[in-house]
Amino acid sequence: MDRKIKILQFPIGNGRGGMTQYVLQNWKFIDKSKFHFDFATMSKGLSFANKLEEDGCKIYYISCYAEENESQFIEEFKNILKAEQYDIVHLHTKQWKSFLVEKLAQEVGVKRIIVHAHNTGIDVRDEVQRNSEFLLHQKRKEELTESMATDFWACSKMAADFLFGDKINADRIKIMNNAIDISKYSYKEEVRQAVRKQLKIKEEILIGHVGRFEYQKNHDFLIEVFGKVCQMKKNVRLLLIGEGELKDTIYQKAVSLGVANKVIFMGFQENVGKWLQAMDIFAFPSHFEGLSISAIEAQASGLPCIMSDQISAETDITGNVRFVSLDVEKWAVEIIGTDTASDRNGAVLAIQNAGYDIRKQIKRIEWEYMSKEDNLNPV
Repeated sequence: MDRKIKILQFPIGNGRGGMTQYVLQNWKFIDKSKFHFDFATMSKGLSFANKLEEDGCKIYYISCYAEENESQFIEEFKNILKAEQYDIVHLHTKQWKSFLVEKLAQEVGVKRIIVHAHNTGIDVRDEVQRNSEFLLHQKRKEELTESMATDFWACSKMAADFLFGDKINADRIKIMNNAIDISKYSYKEEVRQAVRKQLKIKEEILIGHVGRFEYQKNHDFLIEVFGKVCQMKKNVRLLLIGEGELKDTIYQKAVSLGVANKVIFMGFQENVGKWLQAMDIFAFPSHFEGLSISAIEAQASGLPCIMSDQISAETDITGNVRFVSLDVEKWAVEIIGTDTASDRNGAVLAIQNAGYDIRKQIKRIEWEYMSKEDNLNPV
């Protein structure tokens, strides 16, 4: 029987944010006859745990963050590594707090340690705490050396710069596209009409957004923009897909601006593709992004996209993206002036040609997992 390459993916979360979505997508499409994933999480539970366990994956629930109880964290994480003898530990990282996990993996003899950069900012709402964490991130980045891991990956050049700076030689950093299942996003008029009927939307312009209700995604700004748009144009609606700690706060803001009756809070949705079909404009005013999967999905569905100018220009794949500074008036004018009658067919081909088709990208990931060490190759 062939030996599978065993990979520990850490961390994933219950919110299905970008990092978790990326990992789960890779597991769905990877060749399971050659590779096996286990997962470690800081969440108390995962709503999708049963599906992973049915696939034979183990899920490890770590009881505390290292900042809360370092000795407890070390004991638990070391026990995971020792018990399973992983060939690869794939670490998904937004910012530096320490190099503890990397060092633990080295101590127990893990041959491949992949550090994967996924973001370009600190996702903390409180400004004082955010600045404090950014300073710690910068301090740790200065201490980073190439011996900390065997592989350095990033979802974009901006994400690579944020996590690695000039401490890692550029030729050692691999840009790994946040690829999607493009079959779910090809525009279909009949799907659009069915979903709009479900939403009770006829002629209205539907502005849409997909993302967690957290600081990074900047819903507070988006609601202000929508309030301004409603003053300029009557036949508009706003569709928000996602969950998060700020959801109630954003709803109350919509109420205070008198637009709550025009905002549809859909919560988390498994099949995002069909909801994108119903939209006319995709609005994405994030404070920062590594390279958003949601932005790729929106483009694949043929939507005109308005995005924050704090997001990397690498995100524009179809040429149908406009980057606008975070000014409410500018965004309102941009939305009102957006042509929503353009042909949405063919966008999927542009995404595919740019290397964001998961069925092709997973082959590259498999090759990277199997490279370098002969004894990692299935026998």
